[in-house]
Amino acid sequence: MDRILLERLGIGWKDSVSEANEKRMKEYDRQLEEALDYVEEYNKYWETARELDLQAMLEKRRLYEKGFVTEDGKTQLAVSIRICEPLRRLFAEAREEVLRSLTEEPAADVERSPVWVPDFAHIQDEDLHVTVCIPSLWREPNVGPAHDAYNREVAKALHTIAADHEAFVLEVDRLVLTKDGSLLALFRAVGATDGKVVPVHDILSDRGSDTLDPMTSLRSDVLYVFLEKKLSHIQRQNELDLAQVHEHPHLLRQATIVKTVGGSAHGYIHCSLCRLAVAPELTKRPVDWKAIHRVCRSWTAKLAGRRMAVRDFTLSEMTGLGQGRNKNPFDQARWLEEIQLKQTTGPLAQRSWLRSLLPCFP
Repeated sequence: MDRILLERLGIGWKDSVSEANEKRMKEYDRQLEEALDYVEEYNKYWETARELDLQAMLEKRRLYEKGFVTEDGKTQLAVSIRICEPLRRLFAEAREEVLRSLTEEPAADVERSPVWVPDFAHIQDEDLHVTVCIPSLWREPNVGPAHDAYNREVAKALHTIAADHEAFVLEVDRLVLTKDGSLLALFRAVGATDGKVVPVHDILSDRGSDTLDPMTSLRSDVLYVFLEKKLSHIQRQNELDLAQVHEHPHLLRQATIVKTVGGSAHGYIHCSLCRLAVAPELTKRPVDWKAIHRVCRSWTAKLAGRRMAVRDFTLSEMTGLGQGRNKNPFDQARWLEEIQLKQTTGPLAQRSWLRSLLPCFP
C-alpha cells in the first residue's frame, strides 16, 4: 500500500513500540500538565461564572447535553476494542471514587443538583472501550439491502486486515482528568524484547521494543482500507477516494480519530470512563479539582502496568441512543460484528500458556 498519505497526516504507521510510546508519553504528559495548570485558571473562571443566574446556568447545561445527542435516525461506523475483566471492574471502581470526590449529593437532576453528574455522560461498565478509529461521519443510513451489503463489505475488508495483524498487548499508563472534564484511562503498547519473544517464558515485556507498534499499525490499516476500497462514499455526497485525499488531506481528518481523539495523530490510546460537567458555568458551587487529581494519582499507582490482551476488535454501526449516547459504540447499535486478530505466534498464540489465563492479565 502507498502510505504517503498517512505520512502527510503525521500518522506514524512505521513507528516502533518504543517510538510510538515516546510520542504517547509526551502527549499524555502535556495533557496532564495542562489539567494541573487549569486548577488556578478554574478558580478565576468560577468567580465570573458564579454571577450567572440559575436560568442561564440551566441553559448552559442543556447546551452541554446537546453535545451527546445525535440527529434522529443517523448512524456512524466505529472500530473499537472492548475493555475486559479485570480492568473493566477496576476502571468502574476508579470512576466511582472520582464521582464521590466530586459530590456526595444526588447529582442527576439537571435543574437542582449543585454539581450535575448526568447519567448520559457515563458509558456502562460492559461497554467501556478503546477507540481504534471512527472512519465515517454521522449520516442517514440507506434503507434496504444496499446498506446491509455495504456493512458486509466493510466487515469483509476489516477481516482481511485482521488476518495480517497479530493479537497484541496494551498496558495502562495512567488515569487522568483532562481540562475539559474527560476522565480517561491512558495506555501504552508493549512489544517483544529486541524484536523477539523471550523463548523460555514467552512473555511480552518491553515498552521500548523495536518491533512495529501494533496499535498504530492497526489504526493506520483501518483508515487506509476505507480509501483503498472506496468505502467512504456512504459518508459523503460524492465518493471520496485516494486522489482527492492526497490533494485535500483535511477530508480524512474530518472523518477519523486523527481529529477527534486527543488532538493527536500518533497512537493516542484511551478509554473514556466518563465526561464530567465541571466547567465553571455548569456548577452551582466550585469543584475541588485538586481532590479529583489526588484520586487520579492514587488510581494511577494501582493501575499503571496492568495489561490487557487485545485478541479482537468490534466494528459497529452506532446510533447514539444508548447509555453514553454518541460516546458509546455498542449500546443500541444498529449492527455490529466481532473481528478476530491473528493468534499464530508470540505469547498470545492459541497454544501459548497465556491462553489459559484470563483475557486480561496484570
